[in-house]
Amino acid sequence: MFRLALQSLWNRRVAATLTVCSIAISVALVLSVQRLRTGARESFSNTVSGVDLIVGARTGPLNLLLYSVFHSGEVTTEVSWESYQKIAKHRDVAWTIPLSLGDSHRGYRVLGYQR
Repeated sequence: MFRLALQSLWNRRVAATLTVCSIAISVALVLSVQRLRTGARESFSNTVSGVDLIVGARTGPLNLLLYSVFHSGEVTTEVSWESYQKIAKHRDVAWTIPLSLGDSHRGYRVLGYQR
């Protein structure tokens, strides 16, 4: 029975080779995508791990996160300086970073913060 299977495989060697190659490529692609997904998740977690709270003007939570942590997205409205000072003086706030994005120079975003 085993000999018959080997002869059948030998007679269809081109199709068998193509099948083995396509399975190998498929497994490699699945493993690559899984590795990329895991790497992206770990990178995102490491980037956001030091952030406890983001306070900003009224906008969607995802837009505010992308804008303040990853410096991408569009600015909708900004918090006034008086509101920022009120938040910074709150007794439960240890430190703040006033952040302003929006301008660009030669295609690169300008990031400004005040100490």
